[in-house]
Amino acid sequence: MTSLQNSQLGKPGKYPERYDSSLLFRIEREENREKYRINTSNLPFVGVDVWNAYEISFLTDQGLPVSRVMKMKYDASSKFMVESKSLKLYLNSFNMEPCGSTQEEAVQKVKKTIIDDLSALLETEVAVSFFTDDAPQCPAFKGFPNLNRLIPTSVLEAIQFDHFHESPELLKAKPADKPQTFTFCSDLLRSNCPVTDQPDWGDLFVKITSHYVLDWASVLSYLVSFRRENHFHEEVTEMIFQRFMEAFHPDELMVATMYTRRGGIDINPIRATHLSLIDEAFTDMNVMLGKNLRQ
Repeated sequence: MTSLQNSQLGKPGKYPERYDSSLLFRIEREENREKYRINTSNLPFVGVDVWNAYEISFLTDQGLPVSRVMKMKYDASSKFMVESKSLKLYLNSFNMEPCGSTQEEAVQKVKKTIIDDLSALLETEVAVSFFTDDAPQCPAFKGFPNLNRLIPTSVLEAIQFDHFHESPELLKAKPADKPQTFTFCSDLLRSNCPVTDQPDWGDLFVKITSHYVLDWASVLSYLVSFRRENHFHEEVTEMIFQRFMEAFHPDELMVATMYTRRGGIDINPIRATHLSLIDEAFTDMNVMLGKNLRQ
């Protein structure tokens, strides 16, 4: 499916109860990347998109429900990304589907089906793992200080926030004599779904090494400026990455967003100048990506 008008996006509809791969819908990445001067043929980053789906259920041939949590990963270099509502509808289409004579047989069949369907849809390799409630979790970005706490309260409360559409001109920094490394996070990122206009709440995580000293108030003002932007999560992450590259000329940069789940799914894109900057919690398919506070 390639036409938004012919899709189920933003429309009321009955949830399917039997397996239907035609529900899946893909979004091409190139249009937004071109708009923000990201060269698709020579990407300035490496990265992955990690999805957690918490409502995976299907049946054995005897009608016994099987429930799992799914971690899905595919590369940021892929031409397409999957649209979240279409993925939810697709995953729900397994709910009443008999998939095997035993629980394990059903798990393996559904896992292979999802890998095959999504890899074909996105024209890239998709990794999928299923987890139960005793699965190990690996939290990411331990010890990243909150951006709000890096700004004195008197300064924070005196800032006039009046840009609510993405405004890169807000970013400011002072040159430094030697490389400066900063890590920080923020729970103030909000953008909106470009299909439904519903708000999307995300936590941002950044690690940057640059010959600049960042002005924290300007960084916060820039993040707030996404409040009326309509973009997919992956696009927001790449926009922030690109703006930081242009403003701070970093030697190393990592930008990740971990969005609050909607419809039983959360989306967690990460982009970095170097593979070594990507937290293993994102890439290790043997562990669940640990949830942040709002997930």
